Amino acid sequence: MRLLHTTTLKMEEFFASDAIPNFVTKQLGDSDDRKIPEYAILSHVWGPEEISFQDITGDRTLAKKREGFPKLRDSCKQARRDGYEYIWIDTCCIDKTSSTELSEAINSMFQWYKDSAICYVYLSDVEKIDDDEDRIFYAEDFTSHKDYRRQPSRWFSRGWTLQELLAPSRLRFFNTNWISMGMKEDHLEVISKMTHIDLFALKGGDLRRLSVARRMSWAANRQTTRAEDIAYCLLGIFNINMPLLYGEGANAYIRLQEEILKVSDDQSLFGWKDPLIPPYRDDYPEAFKPQGILAASPEVFNYSQDIAMFYAESPGRTVSMSTNKGLRVEFLMCQDKSYPSGSIFLAILTCHIGSFPGMLPAIRLRRLSPGGEQYARIDVSQLLTFGSVDSLGAFLYHGFDPTESQPELKETQSGAIFTDWTVRTVFIRQEPQVPLLPGFWLMPFDPFTDGKNRKIKIVEAYPPHLWDPGTGVMQPALDNRQGTRKLGAFAVEFRSLACVLMFGVTYWELTPWCEIMPNSRIRDHCEDHPGYCKKIRQKGDTSLKSLFDEFQVKDVKLPTDMETRRHECIRPDLGVMAVAQLRNVSGKDIYLLYLHYMSDDLSEKLKAFNCR
Repeated sequence: MRLLHTTTLKMEEFFASDAIPNFVTKQLGDSDDRKIPEYAILSHVWGPEEISFQDITGDRTLAKKREGFPKLRDSCKQARRDGYEYIWIDTCCIDKTSSTELSEAINSMFQWYKDSAICYVYLSDVEKIDDDEDRIFYAEDFTSHKDYRRQPSRWFSRGWTLQELLAPSRLRFFNTNWISMGMKEDHLEVISKMTHIDLFALKGGDLRRLSVARRMSWAANRQTTRAEDIAYCLLGIFNINMPLLYGEGANAYIRLQEEILKVSDDQSLFGWKDPLIPPYRDDYPEAFKPQGILAASPEVFNYSQDIAMFYAESPGRTVSMSTNKGLRVEFLMCQDKSYPSGSIFLAILTCHIGSFPGMLPAIRLRRLSPGGEQYARIDVSQLLTFGSVDSLGAFLYHGFDPTESQPELKETQSGAIFTDWTVRTVFIRQEPQVPLLPGFWLMPFDPFTDGKNRKIKIVEAYPPHLWDPGTGVMQPALDNRQGTRKLGAFAVEFRSLACVLMFGVTYWELTPWCEIMPNSRIRDHCEDHPGYCKKIRQKGDTSLKSLFDEFQVKDVKLPTDMETRRHECIRPDLGVMAVAQLRNVSGKDIYLLYLHYMSDDLSEKLKAFNCR
């Protein structure tokens, strides 16, 4: 473990007392000198120009010029003031050019924070310390010159800071000016309210006593820069050690759940739901992609805070495990006879839900073939609750044993009685759902101009909350309705032309479409959409939002080339052609949008670009 000396700012390496091999001891001499000393540790949200391992071990004069140096300097100053010679800072104490070292550090990080003498939480976006205790950790976020809104510091919404909040035994908060805001124990109620984390966990309780679902719910509203990190930042919370595979994307979260299954029989891992997914239709099963039983991200555990685990293992119960036929799981199941196909079943999870004793959650499964063992999860928007009842239909507080057959159980919300429950072993193939469509990206230049500098400027994007100006990607919201949908619009300046580019998809094939409209604030002719432009002029509102809201998808000449997932919109009156096409860029699907001035020799250039 590397630690930074708080006075000299030199990097020094130490070893755990039980981890120094004999041959290393002989080389080092007195091994006591290399045992890990008491150290402070920093928790923060990364900003621009953070000090790396190479910066701090290289030319120090260059490091001091970087924007992140004052944070490093001031954290060392605070540690010295508190009597600590050493501090650990994630930006500079790990050599991130070494994949081996990075993997070891991430797998050890929870323990490093736990072993620290004190953790300093630096809230760079909190300047004013509010007198209102409920808003003490709120930052000022100026959204315009007229007003501002306040929200909790970004530190409370990042993935990595979750373990940094839970692991240390002592934790102190500081604002951007390094003014102390108190210890964690001074604000437990406020932190619990903001993060939805149990006071038991915030006070240092054994996390293993809490269900997997509840711990996952803590990360439901947290973000990480890289897709894999939403899994890696949870390793310590579940006491899991696994190799890092940057580049695997969302599969990292699936791997994490598979590792949890190897050490835990807590079926609350399956107790998630996604309200955005439409209900399953038995008369139209081909419209629904089979779902696995493992979640695609912690986000779907947002409604699982009230799920508790069984504290005793069930003797003789089949342990869930991955096989070549899918995930093998044992459930108490019954056929759901409200579905005429006969292929829909209810499966009880062996965990508690809610505050009433004896209530267990359940999910719906669909058998993929008659008499087969393979199932898929359906109706993922629902997490049902069942209990046993007496002769009068009242729920029994002592519940029922989910490892044994049950004659009947009652669903709490509908009051329906389901009969003939038996314990079965089933196999469920993991098909992680894709929560979002590919994003739309407008190429910032004309791709058919032989390298000529004809830049395309996006003046405005709608809807603005789905637009990321940093990456240039419009990320559509999840919408599983059938038919054609409009998803976004760009107000564009292209050479001497100002226009609006509408775009969307046909959901039955996820084929993109695009349409060019003259910007009504500048141009006044709309040959292809006269009714639309007339309505805009009558309304008198030519904002991009109004143009988008009034645009009628039925007027779009829909794509006919479903195989290539490509659509052209040619506007001779504007002298412009637009192309929307699903392409694979660096291994990721994205909808590319192109604009081209038609004054060039179009046919040959389109052929060369492989667009026809």
